[in-house]
Amino acid sequence: MDQEVQKVEIVKEVIVRKAPSSVPLYATLCGIFALVAAILSFLIPIAGPLFITLIAVFLGGIAILGGSKGLGVATAVIVTVNLVISPSFWISLTGSNQNGGNANFTIAFIDIIAVILLYVSMAFRPKND
Repeated sequence: MDQEVQKVEIVKEVIVRKAPSSVPLYATLCGIFALVAAILSFLIPIAGPLFITLIAVFLGGIAILGGSKGLGVATAVIVTVNLVISPSFWISLTGSNQNGGNANFTIAFIDIIAVILLYVSMAFRPKND
């Protein structure tokens, strides 16, 4: 009986050694930083939805394409909800702000395009080594 247990342990060890790493480290780190940036974009009122969102989307795209889809999808959802409920984003998008309204409109429009590209990146599978 002891030999059978030993054989099973050897087989488990061989399987674990042969199994490729499921997600590369860079994808996991980018996903974690994207999630932190997405949460920070909620906490910082004006610059968060306009500027920090772009950082979160960029890092979330790297995470998704690297194989860390869970963190990337969580980032996409948080960023989308943030843009929908953010007054500063909507003020910038509609151009109601007279001071620098044109530049803020451009940034808000880039945010929309970036979030759409983040959702499109979810359709791609990461390359297997």
